[in-house]
This record gives sequence, structure tokens and C-alpha cells, in this order.
Amino acid sequence: MVATKRKTFDIFARIKRGDPLIHIGTVEAENEHLAKVYASFTYDEEDWSEMTVVDRSQIVWVKKPNWLFAQKEGRVR
Repeated sequence: MVATKRKTFDIFARIKRGDPLIHIGTVEAENEHLAKVYASFTYDEEDWSEMTVVDRSQIVWVKKPNWLFAQKEGRVR
């Protein structure tokens, strides 16, 4: 059996039309289809009007914050 690499998907949703799109969490999945399934079951606490999954590797940063525990040269700084 060949292990398929899992990717991280960020989940964005809004409760009703006109509300801002907010980041509600992440899921790890082998592909987009499974990411949608995992997201719909994991984040079903609200009656979302919209929900989207975004492959984290596809996010293009305009301005990226310096994370508190960012790694530099193999060390946590």
C-alpha cells in the first residue's frame, strides 16, 4: 500500500450573506474532495451560508506576519 501525502487545507466560511469571510480552522487531507468532506463534518456547528477549503500551499501572501514560533535555520526562535 502506497501512503498518500496529506496536505493542510485552511477553512473559510460565513454565516450569512454579507458577513465577512472568516478563517474557522484547518483540516488535513489527501485531496480537495476529502478536504471538503472533512471540513463539512468537522465544522458543522453553524449553519454556514458559504464554506471554502484552500490548499495552504496555494495561498499567496501579500504581507506575512512574523510568527511567534517561526523556525529559522532549524531552530525555534
